[in-house]
Amino acid sequence: MKRALGLLALLAACGGDPDPRVIAGGGVGDGPIDGPLYVFVISEDDAAIEGAQVAVGDEQKTTDATGFVQFDDRHGAQTIAVAATGFRSALLVGANGANVTISLEHPVAATPAQATLAGTISNWNTVTVPAGHVKAALVQYSQTDDLGDPANNLVTPNMGNICGAASTTCDWTLVSRTGTVTLVAAVVDHDPNANTNTVVGWALRRDVAVVGGVDQSGLMLQLVAAGDLETVTVDFGAPPAGLAQTVALVGEDIGEDGVLQLPQVLSTDRPTVLAPRPSLFGPDASYRLTSVAQTPAGDAGAQSIVLRRASTSPALAAGEWLVPPTGVAATRTHAELVPVADAVIHSFVYRDQTGAELLDITILDGTTSVDIPALVAPTAAVGALTVRAAGIGADLDVTDFSLEEDDDLLWGIAAEPIAVP
Repeated sequence: MKRALGLLALLAACGGDPDPRVIAGGGVGDGPIDGPLYVFVISEDDAAIEGAQVAVGDEQKTTDATGFVQFDDRHGAQTIAVAATGFRSALLVGANGANVTISLEHPVAATPAQATLAGTISNWNTVTVPAGHVKAALVQYSQTDDLGDPANNLVTPNMGNICGAASTTCDWTLVSRTGTVTLVAAVVDHDPNANTNTVVGWALRRDVAVVGGVDQSGLMLQLVAAGDLETVTVDFGAPPAGLAQTVALVGEDIGEDGVLQLPQVLSTDRPTVLAPRPSLFGPDASYRLTSVAQTPAGDAGAQSIVLRRASTSPALAAGEWLVPPTGVAATRTHAELVPVADAVIHSFVYRDQTGAELLDITILDGTTSVDIPALVAPTAAVGALTVRAAGIGADLDVTDFSLEEDDDLLWGIAAEPIAVP
């Protein structure tokens, strides 16, 4: 989830007498600050960044080969600015831990490692649909738990992952992320008269080990028995006023293989989908619900996203939504907003006109007005900017948690964009 929402790159936690330590994935811990402040700067793959510039107040230092820098005689919450060549800058406001690890991402994500898989679906000829309809299958791979991860959005050329529409077999190809994945095929009934697609079955293959650049063929997906399927229903609740476009995706948390995001988009007028029972994937598997309410501008406008996890019931509910922030104002040197009710973290993300992220401001202490230090302030040379202000809901103590261990406690985000000439 760290990247799909783009706003929680800094956090984490432990107590006790502090020694310098790296918090994997980025984080804040060992507070409150009363003496030395230890800062490590790492990349999104946890590699140390040497030569990063780190500013705390009026003092600025450069990280060593381990990505480390130390500031002495610091007390209470601090504002920390970090810049490194080739990375998005970061500003952390209200960090109150003796150990702070700041993870910097590249402005544009690198091409993920991948491989091409190929195979078929067993017993395809036993699948039937009404006369005049068309049956087909959409094959996907299980995703990582980071909804913004580029590895979750790989595209198969020529839609080779759609099969069976004009054949007695369903032979597919798929470009997949690396790691251990589950391959899943949604069997779809297409009604050409109503122009609708309805999921009527599923096929699976578990625990496929994918290595970058190593293609595989002959992979057989097995149809899921009817008794292992159930209808999932979504209750959208009361989305924020003005966000009239409301959709949802049902996913299944399946352990080490990641997350199965079922491909049918649900809406208030089509709130159900046929899904494999979580029990197929083990006793700890469960449903997750991602609900999105937005303006017609999509993610270029105001938006609220709710994520609910750990349900074994097929009746899913969005529950409480966050309302997008109001009073948003931003320049290259200043940003402010009115806090979002029930949000524990607030954020501003600065992007240029290509969509590259230049600066991520994360606010942990309820500050509503931020002056941006010169070290990380976007210059006029980068051209016009879009700033996306957000409130983030999470069931955690922002002074003491680990991003890698506790990111499943994040449940919502609401954002409002503003243009900066």
